[in-house]
Amino acid sequence: MTKLPVLLQGDVDRMKKYNILAGGFIVALLWVAAMHFLDTALVDVLFVTLLFVDLVSMPAIMVAVSLVYEKQEGALHAMLVSPIRHSEYVWSKVLANALSAVLTLAILYAYAHFVRGFQANLVLLVATVLLASRFHTLVGLLLTYGARDFTGMLMRYMIYAFVFMIPVLVDHTGLVDNYWFTLILTACPPRAVVVLLDSSVGELNWAQTLYGLTYLIVVGAVLFRMAVHQLGAFAEKEMGVWPCT
Repeated sequence: MTKLPVLLQGDVDRMKKYNILAGGFIVALLWVAAMHFLDTALVDVLFVTLLFVDLVSMPAIMVAVSLVYEKQEGALHAMLVSPIRHSEYVWSKVLANALSAVLTLAILYAYAHFVRGFQANLVLLVATVLLASRFHTLVGLLLTYGARDFTGMLMRYMIYAFVFMIPVLVDHTGLVDNYWFTLILTACPPRAVVVLLDSSVGELNWAQTLYGLTYLIVVGAVLFRMAVHQLGAFAEKEMGVWPCT
């Protein structure tokens, strides 16, 4: 019998208890404040930029924080020695972060749509948020597995952001306008996220949309298998136990 509902409830409760969800809510309000003081003509650009930064950074950081609290309260040890599947544990993290990502989207879109007249393809937008949140939750898990502590994870994430996220932001904002630079960035995960967001709020580009969806789904599936496979080694390192598979 699946333990996923119990695991998910535990993750959501932990996010509430330690104000992880509240932190995401506050960040979303800060994004709204940023849009409020911008000219209406630039809302589309800022909406994409802010949501992009949120989707690439928050899931990774939030899952690392969640693991820290699990370890502190002994929940990590209890879960890892119980008969749960590795995949269920990872899915629980993915779904809990998806909840936070959708909440952020709802807040941003509600303000942009009802106050600033913003329009978007909601189906593609929600799909992008879910896939990007899943992808970077898995990135966060893998970075946390290999780090000695939370500070180490943040250092690893800063490298990830410097190598992958910042160049995509530079390209997207037009600070660098170079064909080869843009072409190289197609290998970067954040590039897939930003092209899907662009297609969601602007004219639908089928080629770019297909590339973005394929990248996040296929590479995300590979990351999921890696996260599941490496969970055992992480448990042994952190708790001295080998969890049930």
